[in-house]
Amino acid sequence: MIKENQTYRPYRSLRMRLPLAALCALFPAAAASAQTMAASTQTVAASTQTVTASTQTVAVPFTPKTYIKAVIDASPAMRRAEQDYHQAENNYRTSLLDAALPSFNLNADIPFYDDQEPRLRAERGDVSSSLSASWNLYDSVNSPLKRVKTARLDYAYAGLTLDIARQNEALKALGRFYSLYSSQKKILTAKANLTSRERQYKDTNEQFQSGTRSKIEVTQSEGDKLQSELALAQAEAAAVKALMAFNELINAEPEAAQAVEVSTTSAEIALPLPKADVARALENNFALRRQRLALDKTRITNRSAVLASLPRVRVDASWTKTALGILGTPGGSWDGNPSYRLGASLSFPFGFLGAQNYLDIRTQEYALKSAELELEDSERTLKTGVLSAQADIALQVKSRQLLEFQVKALKDTTDNLLSEYSLGGASSLQLDSSQTKYLDSSNSQITALNDLDLALANYKVLLGEKIWE
Repeated sequence: MIKENQTYRPYRSLRMRLPLAALCALFPAAAASAQTMAASTQTVAASTQTVTASTQTVAVPFTPKTYIKAVIDASPAMRRAEQDYHQAENNYRTSLLDAALPSFNLNADIPFYDDQEPRLRAERGDVSSSLSASWNLYDSVNSPLKRVKTARLDYAYAGLTLDIARQNEALKALGRFYSLYSSQKKILTAKANLTSRERQYKDTNEQFQSGTRSKIEVTQSEGDKLQSELALAQAEAAAVKALMAFNELINAEPEAAQAVEVSTTSAEIALPLPKADVARALENNFALRRQRLALDKTRITNRSAVLASLPRVRVDASWTKTALGILGTPGGSWDGNPSYRLGASLSFPFGFLGAQNYLDIRTQEYALKSAELELEDSERTLKTGVLSAQADIALQVKSRQLLEFQVKALKDTTDNLLSEYSLGGASSLQLDSSQTKYLDSSNSQITALNDLDLALANYKVLLGEKIWE
């Protein structure tokens, strides 16, 4: 049931919903089997044995949620993204240590030969050793604080990249999931259509024997039956391909039997979708958030590049202790050892009268402005994308309503025409037209139901929702 003008969050639940009555309306032959199915779920077994009319079943069916999890766990792309994330995490921790603590260096030196005493030797008394520590307290171009900020941005960027990779894998998984589900449903509609054509062909032959049908009608009916057999074979071939694509993402054998299960509860979508979702998308969209982080990093690096063209100030502290007494050598005197130093330095590479510096600064300004304009363009594109997705979802909801009505009406019409045809009343052209329209509408209804769920998943991506959870 579609409820107008009510608040709805289509991104809270991602499940395929198909009313049982609509399933029964898809085809006459399926009505009897649908009565044996549970009211809350429907399972479709997909395998090469199924395609060859075997009765093999699968114990544990996949749902969209469990299949997405299996795909993410088996994805090499996800493992690469996780490695990149851990690398950025370690870089961030390293930058924190570099900024907060001094760096130490232990050195031991022994000369084997020099020009003052031209002989090879290795004596303990010749060993010199030192331990030093240095700490950059301030740098106007690339201070420790800037390095920490840059590393933190890289860390957050890697986290969003990991989330985007999960989104992409989840969308790919949903596409394969619903492709398998719809291909199996289309096999059922093709079988139902073939049953109808076979009944028509049988009635036509019987009526031809009694003299109420012509030989042309028999030939036409036989051709329709053969066409239905071809349509069934095509649906079965499509199901085999969908099964192999399904198994590919979870590292299963291509022809391994699988089952998929979706909810049969009808989705309730309130139209129109809230315009406030545009603001939510601008705030939460993963790709846009990642682009903002990249812009923040560009601002930091550009500022550092500009400051590098100006006088550079550094403040450093150091500590050094020599004659450590290692390798069996005696330690040195503590009088003036260790030594301490705190100093500042000033440098100004101004090129030829500052001309290069000025041009470098202008170049950085242009680069930063370009990055800001790129972000502005992405925000405009996202706004349009959200509103367009809302319009598409509204259209798909209306289309689904129309297809439900058409399938029910064409089912009744086809049933009536079959009854009339068996009594010699309806013409073969009328029945053929009705059967063709019924098959096309049934397949379109299956596609529309899948497309709506996929559209809602893509809509969640625009809003920055985690569709893999």
